Amino acid sequence: MKEINKLYIIPAIFIEYREDGNVLLKCLQGEEIVNRAFEPILVRGIKDPKYLLIGIKTGANMMQIDMCDGSDYENLFREKWNVLLK
Repeated sequence: MKEINKLYIIPAIFIEYREDGNVLLKCLQGEEIVNRAFEPILVRGIKDPKYLLIGIKTGANMMQIDMCDGSDYENLFREKWNVLLK
């Protein structure tokens, strides 16, 4: 079993699919908004990837990134993370 030291949840908004096939997302990292590219496999299976939650797990000799549909949390995006919607 892998030991998890930190778990980060990062809210993100879908921007576009880039020419290289990667997905460009606007992410809220602390107080800063950054655009980051991710492999398209992370959003595969998400019907409408407008609102996304990125989970990053880190531990001893491991890091794992997962992405899930955040549309159920649209109210949080509008109330708490509205800087992403601008």
